[in-house]
Formats: sequence, C-alpha cells, structure tokens
Amino acid sequence: MEAKSLKDWSDIQRIFMAAGRMPEIGEPLIQPELARSLEMLAANGGRDFYEGKLAARVAAGLKQIGSPLTADDLARCRARDEMPLRVGYRGGELLGLRPPTQGLTTLEIMGILDRFELAKYPEGSADYYHLLVEAVKQAFIDRSRYIGDPEFVDVPVNQLLSASYLDARAKAISLEKAMPWPHVFKKGDTVYLAATDRDGNCVSMLQTVYYDWGSGMVAGDTGILWHNRGASFSLDPASPNFLKPGKRPFHTLNPGIYLKSGRPHLLYGTQGADGQPHTLAAVLTRLIDYNMDPLTALSRPRFLLGKTFSDSRDSLKLEKDAGEEVFKALAERGHEMSPIPAQSPLAGHPGAIRIDADGSITGAHDPRSDGRALGLS
Repeated sequence: MEAKSLKDWSDIQRIFMAAGRMPEIGEPLIQPELARSLEMLAANGGRDFYEGKLAARVAAGLKQIGSPLTADDLARCRARDEMPLRVGYRGGELLGLRPPTQGLTTLEIMGILDRFELAKYPEGSADYYHLLVEAVKQAFIDRSRYIGDPEFVDVPVNQLLSASYLDARAKAISLEKAMPWPHVFKKGDTVYLAATDRDGNCVSMLQTVYYDWGSGMVAGDTGILWHNRGASFSLDPASPNFLKPGKRPFHTLNPGIYLKSGRPHLLYGTQGADGQPHTLAAVLTRLIDYNMDPLTALSRPRFLLGKTFSDSRDSLKLEKDAGEEVFKALAERGHEMSPIPAQSPLAGHPGAIRIDADGSITGAHDPRSDGRALGLS
C-alpha cells in the first residue's frame, strides 16, 4: 500500500516506522503524540480540535508543512444537521447523504433498479450483474455532471430522484448490450462503522483520510495524520467541483440506512472511493431482493467498474468465483471483462447490520477485510 511513497514522507517514517520498518502483525504501535491530543479532546471537548489549544497546535503544524489552512479556517468549521435524501425501494425507503457526497448516486442506482423485477433473475447470474452494472453507469453520468457543493452549484436532487427521471434512466438500459464506461478512478482509504442499541438508536458512518496515508503529513506534534480530501477539487471552471474559497469538495462517502415500515431495518456502508456505489448495489440487492443474511450477502462475488491503481483499463472487474459462464455471457453483451481474485479487496469492504421486526439483530463485516461485527450486552 503505497510502500514506495513512504520514503518521501518523514512523518510517516517517524511515527509508523520508528524501528526503521513497518510493524509486524500483532506488534504494538505506540503513538504518544496522538495520545496527548486525544487526552486534550477528552478534557476540553470536541471543539478544542477547531478553536482551542489543540487547534492552535494543529494550525501551527499545518503552517510548518506549508498548508494554507489557518486557525481561523479551523474555527469556522461547523457540523451540519441535514435531512437525508430518500428514495423508495421494494416497499421500503433508502436514506443517503446529500451532496457534495455521492449518496445521491447510490440512491439513483437503487431507484433505477427498483424499476426492474430483479428477483426474477437468479442472483449471481449474468442478467443480475448486467443490470447492476448498467444502472451504475446511468447514475455515474449524472454524478460527473452535477454533484458538487450545493451552496455553489445547482444540484437538481429532486429531479434526479423523481419517479419520471428514474423511469427514463431505467428505460435507457439495454438488457442485451453494455454501455461504454468513460469515468476515471479515484483511490481512497476509508473505514465504515455502524451501531445500534436496544432502544433502536442507530448510527451509520464512514471515516476517511482519502488517499492511502491521506496527505502523508502529520500536523506538527499532534500525531494527527492529515487528510487530502481537497484533491477532489478541479481546476476546470466548467466542473461542479471547481476550486473556490469556502467550498466543500465532492467526496465519495455515502453510508446509508434502509427503513422498513418507517423503522431502521438495514445499516450499511463501505470503503472504496468511486467503487462504493458499485459495492452497495450488490450488497443491498442481495439483502433486500434476495433476502440474504448479512454475512452471505457480503461474501458473494462482486464487481468494480473502471480503472483501478492496478489496472488502467476501463473494464468490468469481476471476482473469478462468479463463474466462467457468467464471464462469457457478460463479454458477449459487450462488457470488457477483467477477472480479479475471489474475495479481492478491490471489491470493497462493506459492513451491514440487519434489525428485524422482532428486535433481533444480525451483523457482519466483509470477509475480504479485517473488520468485525460485535454484539455487546
């Protein structure tokens, strides 16, 4: 994972390679600077990160490494309490984050798939994968065209999730022929977390530093590895993500919740940058349309569409255990196929929690990753 770049990042070497090498699996990693920062947050509260003593240390550290971010910029940062986007799916309702995230993209994919009687196609068949892939393509056209900070650009959310628009996108899909895939790949380093309790409180969230190792820089003596989400900005004035002061960049994070009878039934999300909507389309259809338990749904073969850091072709990467017949049938429809190993980390690392009407809770994290699902009493 970016091993060749580590020699250029003195902070990464100092903190994560204190012994002159990366720690072995199971070897303790001690980070005293980060521990002091966490102690300050515990003592002074979360706002200390933005406008307290810790913020001053962060700002000083960022200035030292040449970042234009200042203490005033940190102090102006505020969390937003926003209503989620919603789209109907199989009698329930999917909730997603608003722009500038690609939550809109995942909801558009699922809204398109809701126009098809998906359960009549065998799960894991060529028909199944073809429909998912083509729905992804339709939604990604709109992602590139529209999604940015809605305080700076017009994002026609209501139009893109309207019944008439989703109908039209579904009708644009050919069941026999693949549509070209023209989009670039962005890498990322993200972790999904979800939790629910006996009272029905639920959290579905993602945390990220964006690229592997984020910016590769640590903010001074705080031990805090700084992200590089600003890399999503564009210098093209025609782009909805054109760089401007005070603007939020497009970002790929889109955890979600599926409501059934108005109550949370599924909590879900994944890492994977651009591939997140691809992964979620497979996971959600298996959980909802095929009524799989979370572990089974997460374990089944998945795909990633387009370029990756290891394959520059605009091809459909599908795990080998999907089967030779599926690969052949998809290729005959015009998909450029690239097999990847079964249980490949390229296919995402999703997690899911299912809450049934009787109160029972089932959870799982992807076997492709080192994540865990835990029940505590």
